[in-house]
Parts: sequence; structure tokens; C-alpha cells
Amino acid sequence: MIKINKGAAPVALARAKTRYDGINNPLYVANRRAYNNGTSTFSFTAAYKSDSVKLTLTARQHGKCAFSEAKFVHDDFHVEHFRPKGMVEAWPSGVATYPGYYWMAYDWDNLFLAKSTLNSALKRNFFPLVGRVRRNRNHLDTRVENNLLINPGTENPRSFIRFENEEIKGINRRGKQNIELLGLRSPQLDEARRNLYRKLVNIRDAVDLLLESGVPLTHPKISEFRTTLQEAILPEAEFSSMAIDLLTGWPHL
Repeated sequence: MIKINKGAAPVALARAKTRYDGINNPLYVANRRAYNNGTSTFSFTAAYKSDSVKLTLTARQHGKCAFSEAKFVHDDFHVEHFRPKGMVEAWPSGVATYPGYYWMAYDWDNLFLAKSTLNSALKRNFFPLVGRVRRNRNHLDTRVENNLLINPGTENPRSFIRFENEEIKGINRRGKQNIELLGLRSPQLDEARRNLYRKLVNIRDAVDLLLESGVPLTHPKISEFRTTLQEAILPEAEFSSMAIDLLTGWPHL
């Protein structure tokens, strides 16, 4: 997981937020009890997952899942609500409370692209907070929430999660809990990261061997290898956080 620079919201999404906040917020005030017990629920349009939203998020996230850093290649992704819009499930029990963060359904800061399986089976409608505290339940609540989930749009995930070789590690309690909740140690992710790690290690070691044998740093083959490693730590590279931890301190980068 790496920091994502979201930039400005697509104009159409900002307009949708203004429009639907003007509809849903008064509905809640007029029917507070029904929305709190779930007998009434909000309806949401597809404005939060419009083509402009998907295209902009794809560009800002470099075609990667916001949480796993896996590339979207011939597979499905979801527009993920960081704070769930319809209801919130308690983690890990799954007990639901209503309403969700309906007033953030069209909030640009609340939207990310995520792998469909991660979003549907793992992230689901979870939004745990740190400590035994009451979450914001409506648009009138203004408590500052200390969310357990790392928000890659406002926080630096590398303050919580790093890599030891190819293995993902939580460097504190919050990092460990995010790895667990988001399934960041799944067999598929582990294998993909392991394959990339071996490739990068082989390239790094090849450069070291060539230099030790007297080949100059400016040799075309070494330049090619170094370019590959330099590209691996760029934000647009798959699993770039792992590559950064592998290559930090290597003197030939």
C-alpha cells in the first residue's frame, strides 16, 4: 500500500454530491428513527462510479488496487467506499448498524478503486475505529474518528506496513490489523509478490556481480538493469512498496 495523491474531484461527481446531499440529508432529519434502525435505507445512484470517476481513480492510483497494490489486469475492480455508504458492519463479527455514511457516498476523498474480491469478501462494509468509541451516524455528527483502516489518500501507509524481503509486515498494531482485515497475505498476493521479488533480487545481484568483475557502471547492460530497478520503485509499479524496501540503501540505484 502506498500514498495516493487523489487531486481534485471530477466535476460531475462534485455536482452529484451537492445534489444528493440536498436530498438525503433532509430525508434523514425527517425520518431519523427509521434510518437508525434500518427500516428505511437510502438509495444511491451510480454517479459515484461513473466513467469519469473510474478513469480518474485509475490514473491517480496508477492502475493499482488502493490496498493491495496489485495491478488491474483483465480483472474486475470496484469503486470502494472507504467509509461504507449503506450500513457499517462491526469487525470481525459482521453485526450491522444503520445508516452508513450516506453523506459521504459521493465524497471524492471517500472513493478508491479496489480489487473486486478484496472489496466484496474482505473489506465489505467494515469500518472499525480505534478504541471503544461511537462512530458518526449522520451528517450532523462531527466527531473526529480515529479509523483503524489506513486511508491511503490522507495517510502514508508505509508508516504502518513494510516488507521484510517479499513478506508483508505490520510494523505496529494498526498495520498488523490492516493486513489481517484486508487479506494482504492471501496466497495469490504472496505468490505475485514473491515472483517479482525474485526477479528484482536476480537483477540487483547481476549488477553487483558485473561490477565486481570490472564491468563499468556505464555499460549498456548494467544501465538496462538499473533502469528496471529504478522503475520498480516508482508509484506506478506493481508492489512498489516492496521494491522500495528491497532496494533502499543499495548504492547503485
